Amino acid sequence: METIENLRGRDLITRGPFARLWWSQAVSSLGDWVALFASFALAARIAGGGAAAGIGILVPLVGRILPGLFLGVVAGVIADRWNRKATMIICDLGRAALAASLVFVDSFRILFVVTFFTELLSIIRQPAREAVVPTLIPARHLLTANGLSLLSNYGTAPIGSALFAGLSALGSRLPAFGSFGPSIATAFVFDAFTFLMSALIVLSTTIPKFELPRARKAAGALDLRAPMKDMVDGFRFVVRSGPIRRMIFGMAAGLFGGGALLVIGQPFAEQVLRASDSGYGLIVTALGVGVGLGMLGVTILGSINTRRQLVFALSLLCTGSAIVFTGFSNTVSAAAGWTLLTGLGTGTAYVTGFTQLHMSVTDQLRGRTFAAMFAFGRTALLISFALAGVGAAALDGVLAGELNEGIRAVIVIGGIVVLIAGMTVLWATRRDLSPRHLDEEQLATLREAGDAITWMRGDRSHRPPQPDSVPPSDQKGLG
Repeated sequence: METIENLRGRDLITRGPFARLWWSQAVSSLGDWVALFASFALAARIAGGGAAAGIGILVPLVGRILPGLFLGVVAGVIADRWNRKATMIICDLGRAALAASLVFVDSFRILFVVTFFTELLSIIRQPAREAVVPTLIPARHLLTANGLSLLSNYGTAPIGSALFAGLSALGSRLPAFGSFGPSIATAFVFDAFTFLMSALIVLSTTIPKFELPRARKAAGALDLRAPMKDMVDGFRFVVRSGPIRRMIFGMAAGLFGGGALLVIGQPFAEQVLRASDSGYGLIVTALGVGVGLGMLGVTILGSINTRRQLVFALSLLCTGSAIVFTGFSNTVSAAAGWTLLTGLGTGTAYVTGFTQLHMSVTDQLRGRTFAAMFAFGRTALLISFALAGVGAAALDGVLAGELNEGIRAVIVIGGIVVLIAGMTVLWATRRDLSPRHLDEEQLATLREAGDAITWMRGDRSHRPPQPDSVPPSDQKGLG
């Protein structure tokens, strides 16, 4: 096994065990996006088209959200008790079989069941994967690694959409197979293939084996007391640990505010901004581009020593403010600009939040912590989806000014929720702004920046002093 300390930032996706894990995630994510669009098409075919197709799409969506709400904590216990590599491989193989079965699905009931269990395997796999990441790379590369991982998760969405269109065109030329023809079935076959590829890549990856402490082992195969204690301990840790709690609830708040924007974005563009169908497309595209830029920016700057909680809080403030201004926009171009900023803050917050959890949580609790994060995130998203339309109707004509329109009011309220979360995290991390809480490396960076500013303001006859040349008295005063 290659020594992880020798890895450089540029090596993360080219060599080493994390590179193989990253490629397995990228391949399966691509297939998963293809399958998502294919499942929407399948739901529309089952519904028979027309207005019923829009309702039918809710079946695969609900099937994807529900497992995380009720079984997310169980997934964390699995990740913290069993062989994580074996867990990922078994989940990939199970997802491959379920994806292949979608070729023959012809009813909403079966579609929901298959989607539910596919997502259940995904939420079991996610904490196991996140728990092993810090064991595969040096801590200094975690920020970059998380940016790359999240880009592989969400950056493959537009590629998956285009690939689904291409596979549909290819399938139309193949002999008939599947319940609704090869144009849809081909996409599910491709998804199954990507899961098999992911399993093979993980199988070839050297992952340190997680040793369960003797105190946490069950007395027998049917003894559930130890796993239940693990579940309680994980929940207690998340609730009682201030920094971890703030990160998880901050990300959940961001999903809550962003979810409201996604749900009523189309009526906002059509009814409030009086735009065509392309207006909503522009807003969604701007949001996606912003998220990608935020993740990419953090990835590029990943080697910089930053205060992650502070960056996380400021990113939430940026996201919340941008959502509020989106709600007050009067043109599609203005709304797209603010949603671009919304995505930028969201992408930055997500990467820094993931990194903080990776670096702050021990290996013993990492799986349960990430499972809690995924569970809270899904819950916030589902609540947002459920309340957005109802809230818009209930608030229509209630408030004054521009908020008299219920759709605007819901978007603004969603932004305020994110703002409150950001201010809460910022207030809790305010001590990070005090010089006495900065380490020597960060103080040296601040001194260099101050000297450079002084030099640019007029004292150009002297070069800024190097860190080693700062007088001891100045160092004492700054420290």
